[in-house]
Amino acid sequence: MSSPCASRSVLHEPLSEMLSSSPPPPSSVTGSRKPKKPPPITPRRLTRFFTPRTSTHGSSALSKSGRQLQDITRTAVNRNHAAHKATPRKTVNFADVMVETSIETPKMSSRKRKTPYLSPESSPFQSSPSKRSKHTTPPPFTILEDPPAFEESSVYPAPIRRLKGSGGIARKLDRSFGGILGTGRGFLRDHCSSWQDQTANFYSGSDDQHELPPGAPPFCTAACNTNELVAIGDEDGYLHLLDTDDDVPSSFSKAHVSWRAHSNAIMDLHFSSDDTYIATASGDQTAQIIDVRTQQTVSVLAGHKSSVKQVRFQPGNDKVVATSSRDGAVQIWDLRYKSGNVTVHSAWGEDAPYASSIRTFAAAHADTTVDVGSTAKTSSHGKSETHSRRNDISVTALSFLSTGREHLLMTASDASTSIKLWDIRGGRYSLRGPDTPISTTRVPESHTRHRNFAINSLTLGGDASRVYALSKDNTVYAYSTSHLVLGVSPDLSLTNMSANQCQTGKEGIGPLYGFRHRAFHAGSFYVKAALRKACNDQSELLAVGSTDGCPVLFPTDETFLKRDRRHDDDADDLPEFPRPARSSLSRASTGGRYPSLLADTIPIYEQGTSLVRGHEHEVTSVSWSKGGTLVSVSDDHVVRRWKEGNGARELRNCGEAEGRRWQCGWAEVNEGYDDEE
Repeated sequence: MSSPCASRSVLHEPLSEMLSSSPPPPSSVTGSRKPKKPPPITPRRLTRFFTPRTSTHGSSALSKSGRQLQDITRTAVNRNHAAHKATPRKTVNFADVMVETSIETPKMSSRKRKTPYLSPESSPFQSSPSKRSKHTTPPPFTILEDPPAFEESSVYPAPIRRLKGSGGIARKLDRSFGGILGTGRGFLRDHCSSWQDQTANFYSGSDDQHELPPGAPPFCTAACNTNELVAIGDEDGYLHLLDTDDDVPSSFSKAHVSWRAHSNAIMDLHFSSDDTYIATASGDQTAQIIDVRTQQTVSVLAGHKSSVKQVRFQPGNDKVVATSSRDGAVQIWDLRYKSGNVTVHSAWGEDAPYASSIRTFAAAHADTTVDVGSTAKTSSHGKSETHSRRNDISVTALSFLSTGREHLLMTASDASTSIKLWDIRGGRYSLRGPDTPISTTRVPESHTRHRNFAINSLTLGGDASRVYALSKDNTVYAYSTSHLVLGVSPDLSLTNMSANQCQTGKEGIGPLYGFRHRAFHAGSFYVKAALRKACNDQSELLAVGSTDGCPVLFPTDETFLKRDRRHDDDADDLPEFPRPARSSLSRASTGGRYPSLLADTIPIYEQGTSLVRGHEHEVTSVSWSKGGTLVSVSDDHVVRRWKEGNGARELRNCGEAEGRRWQCGWAEVNEGYDDEE
């Protein structure tokens, strides 16, 4: 047995010497290079074949080549210090490798077996499609006769929260950057202000009043279309023309001209489009067309059997006039048409310039459900009493539609809050039966549950899309002009002017919404409404009279109506008045006149401003001058002019000292409104 030094010398000898040396013994060499059965590796056998370098006792037994290799390894000339390179060193120290990494030689089995294909854990059990079975049997399942019942959990979606409203300053800033297009915020039409800003600057000074003679309270007023004059009609039948121009000193306190047009009270006034003529309706059962420049009567409209309530010129045609009367009839007059069949009035005689009526809607608002043939009944005392016929329902209001639809006429009565639409063109209705309107709007549902209320006046909006009806239930109802007739109606078409496509008897919609105010009460038929059209920087406003002695202004811009200000986060800068419940009209809100409750089914807005301290009694009629000045008449014989400016804030803040508020009036606003800047 050779020594370890001898075996190590074999490993370090040059290759030429190893080839020339004698072959190893037969016991350690087989016929092939790979042994069939590798010998078991044990520490004893491992020491025999692989002797560590540290076990050598000297280098004297090494050959010349071995000593050179040992010197090269010791000086580490070819060793690379970079640890990241994977190039193995030429001389391997097995002892160091075994110490650093414990290498275990796998045990080979004497039995030869095939190595299976390795596949990842995500591979299917049958990796090859050819190994899959062609026919597979699905697992059995249970067939249910009824669908399975699943217990649904009560999950409620989170409510959509509205974004916090921006204040006035933030909205003005957004608007300065371009509004919704520039910042992506705000509203499409944002005035950057509240509705109160449009009505809070009205006031009336001590020189803005005109006193009429005592004993003749004013009943009506109308404004010119081309100048600043307004006309006032009083109970004695006099007409007064007043100049509302503020540039002329003391122009309003004195009448421009006055004359007596009727022998009875003047109920209504209306100017022609060029202000050349003025139409008057009187209690003497006639209406007149008067030349304003000469104050001479041009035509006398004598065809009614009772007092004339209202008179209107047709838009775009000053030769056609419509009148309504207490006798329930509506008559259409053509001032160019002269006929021999003329009703002669006893007060005017036969030589008066009578006009002829071209069409009459008799009993326009008659109740057709009542049997008019039964006119008598027997009282409890056995005496015969006369039934009050429903054919003489008073037609209290009328108004033409705008240009393009001027052949359509709206009427209202004291029987109900309902508007009827008529076509004044001839040859459209049956001559045997009663006249039938094109359509009739629905009565508000709150009235059907309680009682019917009359309509005092009809006012057409500036763009003719809304009709405002002042009802005696202390509400101004807004109707849609396009929906006066439900469905497709050729009568409302601007392009179809044919009179052969009459579709009568249709039903229109009810009101869309309404206006109310705690200071607005329509206690009599003399309380009227007037509308100021939007022009330049002036907004559209609706003014109404009131039995409480103060006019009330309502902004008609529906931009303010779409947002519920009561639930707005920015409600601090908005005025809030004491208001009744939205679902009812209480006794307190109606002045104790209607004790029952009216359940409202439409939105009711109370965004109005009252003009206080200007009158002491009932304000009956109002009108707007061409320059936007409001004129109101009252039973206290005072005609007052309301201007728009900073004087309203001064009057509200000056107090009662030094008599600065004497004979003045101003717009009443919420407390703290004048402090906001």
